[in-house]
Amino acid sequence: MVDYEKHLRSAAWRQIRQRAIAAAGHRCVLCAATEQLEAHHRTYDNLGDERDGDLTVLCHECHEVVTSMLRARRYAAKPASYANIVRSIAETAPLFDPTEGEI
Repeated sequence: MVDYEKHLRSAAWRQIRQRAIAAAGHRCVLCAATEQLEAHHRTYDNLGDERDGDLTVLCHECHEVVTSMLRARRYAAKPASYANIVRSIAETAPLFDPTEGEI
């Protein structure tokens, strides 16, 4: 198993990243920005040996937007049991004393 953080600091990653940026014409594929380019992993299946198509070149801002959207989608897809946990907490005694601090 490849250590993700270590991989991102490696010379191999720098080469992979630069190859992806060059293939994208040194532009963000969403907004065509040419500054602060990053390589977004579309898949982690080949982490450490990324292949053409595993990465998408995005500017920093677009990368943040895409990552936030994907995380929101992933967490929205959690099973209803998570909602049941939240509901059960809400139905129990308060987690703090609402009268604390009153004079």
